[in-house]
Order: sequence, then structure tokens, then C-alpha cells
Amino acid sequence: MKAMEQQQQRLLLLMAFVMPFSFSVWMVLINNFSIDVANFTGREIGILQSLREVPGFLAFTVVFALLLIKEQRLALISLLTLAVGIAITGLFPSVAGLYFTTVLMSIGFHYKCTPF
Repeated sequence: MKAMEQQQQRLLLLMAFVMPFSFSVWMVLINNFSIDVANFTGREIGILQSLREVPGFLAFTVVFALLLIKEQRLALISLLTLAVGIAITGLFPSVAGLYFTTVLMSIGFHYKCTPF
């Protein structure tokens, strides 16, 4: 039992480090990428940042997801969703593509950051 608790603690510490790190990487890169590669103007960046917050307003739905899956599994799925959203951002250098990857990344971020 002690080994299981240590494994869970390590996972929690790893997730506590990876979540803010990955979001920080996205924040640093998205502004330059959206302007230099996708040719965003202030209007598109404003829409992008607005869309990034939509999953935050819907984060209460995590309670319903917890009826179906355990907290640890949901946290891992959320972290994976965040990572996939960030990883594929560079593959979609268009307005719609960046909107999609931003919402995907934000779903993972907000579901992981919602207190279970």
C-alpha cells in the first residue's frame, strides 16, 4: 500500500509541474505564431483569447464526467487533451485551425484545473 501511495504522489507532483509548464509554453508561443505564421490581426487574437475562455465557463461539467470516470483518469485525459492541443497547434496555421486547437487545449487545461 505504501508503494501505491508513493506512486500516486509522484504522479500528482508530475502533473502539478507539467500543467503550468505546458500552458506557459503555449502562451509564449501562440502570440508570435499567430501573428507571424497565421497572419492574425488584433481582431483574430481577441477572438482566439475569447474562445480560449469558453471551456472555462463550461468547466462545471467536469462534475458530470466524474460520474463516469475516476478523478485520476480524468486528470490524465485532461492533461493528454492539453498536450495534444498544444502539439498540433503548429500543424494548423490558419484561423480556423488555431481556433480549434486553442479550444482543444483549453478544454484539457480547464478540466485539469477544476478542483475535483
